[in-house]
Amino acid sequence: MKRRVGIIAASVIGVAIVVAAALLLTHGGTDATPTASATSTPPERTASPTRTPSASPSPTATPTPTPATPGLLRIPRDAAGNARVLITGDSLAAGFFASTEAQGFSSLVTGALGRVTPTTVSRAHETLSTVAGVTDVPADLDLAVIELGTNDVGIPTPLADFEAQYAELVGRIRTASPDAAIVCTGTWTVDGAEYDGIIAGVCTANAGRYVSLADLFATPDFHGPSGRDTFVGPGDDFHPNDAGHRAIADAVLAVLAH
Repeated sequence: MKRRVGIIAASVIGVAIVVAAALLLTHGGTDATPTASATSTPPERTASPTRTPSASPSPTATPTPTPATPGLLRIPRDAAGNARVLITGDSLAAGFFASTEAQGFSSLVTGALGRVTPTTVSRAHETLSTVAGVTDVPADLDLAVIELGTNDVGIPTPLADFEAQYAELVGRIRTASPDAAIVCTGTWTVDGAEYDGIIAGVCTANAGRYVSLADLFATPDFHGPSGRDTFVGPGDDFHPNDAGHRAIADAVLAVLAH
């Protein structure tokens, strides 16, 4: 009888040992061996643009369009699909202070239009009167972009004189090219409301489209930093940087796409 009890006890002990070993194999290795969720690579982020978002619509965020893209840029073109383009303005039209000339808004606009014959007339630090005086308007234009008035705000040019000068320039363009698309940008400042009103009024009276730049100017990311490297020397805090020029170009192209 004692022998039988001893056998039973031994069997119980053996079963306990097996159960303990099983528990150890099931739970004891968790700390030593990380689970797949702990070691897996985090999911990649969805690709997104890294440049500063534009405050205005951005129809050229995709690769540079060609004239063959239907309905993208609604400006007149000749039978070969070529467009004659005039851009007249001050230092912004000249690309100050983008990192390269190609990053200036004038180059970005003409580059997005596909096949163009561009004429750019720009005079840094000059007023409407001076720039208009040196602008020879080509005949048979398909598009004219006028970016003037910022330096007149700083002078300041008398409003009546400014209106007469702006009307004369736009009138010359409309007379030479009755079917041309005309885009007039406002001043690159938040202090030019009176001049912007004149620009908008004259432009729309001549079947043009007005583009305000005040909100873009008020966006800190579209300026500076002062001293940055540019193709015309160290940049300042006033003129647009690459993102600013991109935003201006996008605003101009947006009105041409509708």
